[in-house]
Amino acid sequence: MIDEIKIFHKDLTVIRSELEAHKPYEACGVLIGTLNGSIAIVEKALPITNSKRTRRSFELDPKEHYDAWNEAEKKGKEIVGVYHTHPVSSAVPSLWDRETMQNDTSVWLIAGADGMRAYVWDSGLKAVKMTEYSGVKTQ
Repeated sequence: MIDEIKIFHKDLTVIRSELEAHKPYEACGVLIGTLNGSIAIVEKALPITNSKRTRRSFELDPKEHYDAWNEAEKKGKEIVGVYHTHPVSSAVPSLWDRETMQNDTSVWLIAGADGMRAYVWDSGLKAVKMTEYSGVKTQ
């Protein structure tokens, strides 16, 4: 089980920009990187079209999601999580989020009106420690 997510400042900026650009609708994307034991190391936050385009839910565009997965795999990386925004509510999983998370072992990062938090589902909702890298990416 993942209990920590490490993510670069630049990628958090991408997610915050998505939150603002798509208000009042939810935005979404994937977190590409590697797993090191129980730590998910995010190397890229990649925006993906929300094919639902609603204020209360998201659905990653299937083709874009597949392309992201395929590209990550070619580079020896994986999708370690997803992110989505709650532009007018807090960064806490909604009922829909919780139901969907039960079928997903990756990290869910939520950017809400009150900040960002990360979660996993492990026989229930669990908060994940977020560590922000302020340095420059080496890739």
